[in-house]
Amino acid sequence: MPPKSPSLRKFLLSVFVLLWSSVPSAEPLAAVLTAEEACPATVSTKRPDNPGSIRLVPGQDYVVVGTNRADPSHYRLRFEDANPKERWVEIRCGRLADVAAPAAGADARQAPPPSARAGSMESQLVLAASWQPAFCELRTTRPECRDQTPERADARRFSLHGLWPQPIGNSYCGVGERERTLSKSGRWRLLPALDLDATTRARLDALMPGTRSDLQRHQWVKHGTCYGTDADTYFRHSMLLLEQLNASGVRALFEENIGKRLSATRVRAAFDDAFGTGAGERVRLSCSEGLIEELRIGLKGVVDDTADLSELILAAPKRSPDCRGGWVDQAGIQGARPR
Repeated sequence: MPPKSPSLRKFLLSVFVLLWSSVPSAEPLAAVLTAEEACPATVSTKRPDNPGSIRLVPGQDYVVVGTNRADPSHYRLRFEDANPKERWVEIRCGRLADVAAPAAGADARQAPPPSARAGSMESQLVLAASWQPAFCELRTTRPECRDQTPERADARRFSLHGLWPQPIGNSYCGVGERERTLSKSGRWRLLPALDLDATTRARLDALMPGTRSDLQRHQWVKHGTCYGTDADTYFRHSMLLLEQLNASGVRALFEENIGKRLSATRVRAAFDDAFGTGAGERVRLSCSEGLIEELRIGLKGVVDDTADLSELILAAPKRSPDCRGGWVDQAGIQGARPR
């Protein structure tokens, strides 16, 4: 057979390249990329086209859809808010982590086994209420922190971190290994979506700014699965208690002292005034870098849709104050403060 002419070989090669470029780059990978650099996410590995100027956010996780070849130079990631949604980033831009396949039938939305149920009977709990400006001062790259302003509601009230069945090791009830791994490693967006009523979801978005980082999925998997109800009830109860805290003089004390220091003694006294003598002895302050980051309030009793925060606090065991006090941070980045 005579050798092919150079022009024919060139034509066949161009057809091959065209056909190859239309084939998906790879099967979806069971992995996520934890961004380490703010690299651009381009629509091509060869050109810098980047509609919407999409960039990685260091510290965030991204689902890896595929690679450009067996020995890759780029990962293909999915960005839900971009157009097109699937983009390329260089492999140097982050750290790849494998994700174990889900166990058969594993679903973080399932109810915990009867032995783990707490929400429908008298139990001990901790309500963790964050002071969001302090949280964001220490975690500036979180989605919920990048646009926080003094005018936003969460700059002047407590935000929901979680409702934690006690003792502290009472967590991950009936949860598969994959969900545990994702929860513990901070890859919360890969956890199963929660089946929440539209009203519950809207309230949660307002009272838990961390939903922008999928904090609600983590809280349900780690703590809610041990609460004894479905996810919707768990978060409704959590928000009911938080709203009573925000309607009290404790929230007013913090708002009046934004930019100032508060001692644990004053915070505990405000709990006594708002919820009854002795309530303050059930409250622990969690402080970081001189800031009051969170209140962890001990509770004991049955929590339902008519639960009274005062009764639950006064029935709980006493707790140490943990830190002696700190600054009530204001929205925005203020930098280091004297301790």
